[in-house]
Amino acid sequence: GQGAGNLAMVAPKTILYGRIACMVSLPLLLLLLLFLLLRPSATTTSTTMWTTQAPPTEPPRPPRPTGECMAWGDPHFLTFDGGRPSYYGEGEWWIVKSATVWIQGRFKGTQYTNGLAATRKVAIGGPFLRGHTIV
Repeated sequence: GQGAGNLAMVAPKTILYGRIACMVSLPLLLLLLLFLLLRPSATTTSTTMWTTQAPPTEPPRPPRPTGECMAWGDPHFLTFDGGRPSYYGEGEWWIVKSATVWIQGRFKGTQYTNGLAATRKVAIGGPFLRGHTIV
């Protein structure tokens, strides 16, 4: 009837070996591709390292000691370490004696102080004055 005929669905013959070959070859191809892309390079290169040195600088200076000393009246002092000596006897005494600053005082009695010593002279010297002395 009517041109339909007696038709049946016929599946083509499948080759089992073809499917296995595709299933195995596809992962092998992917592994080969990964190996080629990620393998270490066979070529070697050399690199010259250039180093630059910073220009020479002055060595850091040690911190300067800080403090203050003071002289007032005759002959009273406040020293760097907080001492308060008074020089009532005659003589020459160090007021400051460091590696760079030298200050000496000369003390002598006067008629105005009833013979007690008063500051008569102060001499300032040391390496910081480059060989000069102030009296």
